[in-house]
Amino acid sequence: MTPAFRNHLDVELSVADRVIVAVDILSRTRPPLGRLAVGKPVEALLAALPRLFSLCATAHQVALLSAVEAARGEQAGALTRHRRIKALISERLAELLRGLLLAPAVARSAVPLAQPLLQAVNALQRPTDRDLPFRVATLSQIKTGLEALGIDLTTEFVLPGTPLAMIMMAAEKVANGEGWRHMPSAHGVLSAADDHAVVTRLMDDGAAFAEAPDIDGRVPETGLWARRTARVTSPQAGPVDRLAAKVAEIATLLRWIEAGEAEDESADADVLASYALGPRRGAAAVECARGRLHHVVELDADGAIQRFEFLAPTEWNFHARGPVVNSLTGAVLRDDGDRDAIHAMIGAFDPCVGYRLSVREMADA
Repeated sequence: MTPAFRNHLDVELSVADRVIVAVDILSRTRPPLGRLAVGKPVEALLAALPRLFSLCATAHQVALLSAVEAARGEQAGALTRHRRIKALISERLAELLRGLLLAPAVARSAVPLAQPLLQAVNALQRPTDRDLPFRVATLSQIKTGLEALGIDLTTEFVLPGTPLAMIMMAAEKVANGEGWRHMPSAHGVLSAADDHAVVTRLMDDGAAFAEAPDIDGRVPETGLWARRTARVTSPQAGPVDRLAAKVAEIATLLRWIEAGEAEDESADADVLASYALGPRRGAAAVECARGRLHHVVELDADGAIQRFEFLAPTEWNFHARGPVVNSLTGAVLRDDGDRDAIHAMIGAFDPCVGYRLSVREMADA
């Protein structure tokens, strides 16, 4: 039976005198996992997550496992944690690449490169007992594909004359014209420092908080740009800037994966965190491709699920008062090319579900 939930976003722009004066987002209806999980063994929910979340399935599984361990008063060993972080980083790389390669403009110019590159990344994600030479060969294939696409893995720049360079030029043309604003986030970025506040609210208020989250009234941005601005102060946040940030992160992740093959333990500690919230209660936070994912769980006396809640990055970025609304409100539309810039800006936030864009022209006051 298909779950009865609306798995897409509706984004409506209200335009007056060519200015976007309002942005209304009708969010998706989240799957009722909290209700469906009650009384189920942890293993059953763990097995169901990849079927319910085709994107970032590994992140959801790692978050659930880590939250359950915290509820049980357990802590994963160093090797287990390292393997989980490697799996998370590999999935983040794959999701960022899919978002890049499947964007319409890129897809048209990089069809010969996309399929073998994605196949190689998928092979890197799959658990395998194959020997190190196989992994090294797969990494080499990915590096070759990225360089052909236009990513200089050493400098993190886009190489001239490549498919990605042409996409960057097109983005600059539509996004840097007069009237299109590059808006900084009005409410900051979501980070590991916010985990305690988030998981406490998620445990206390459940789905009501997850559907429209905030931190003391703030709706911070999470994801690629939030990770970048946590390290580099930059007021620019337009489609071109976000595309450049994605290129830089892809290069960084690939370098980390290469180091990880030698069991390098230098991974960012914020990639995976877990928290004990009291007897049989635990939480976890995972930094996945689209941002920070939170799970909370409460177990009954027999170890089955008594409560389960999750909060995905899309609920922050596509909040009615969130970063997407902030980024689009006030933009001046000049011609049909600006619609491409709007799609580029929405796509830069990479929602975990599809979206529909509509424009409502308002009568002059």
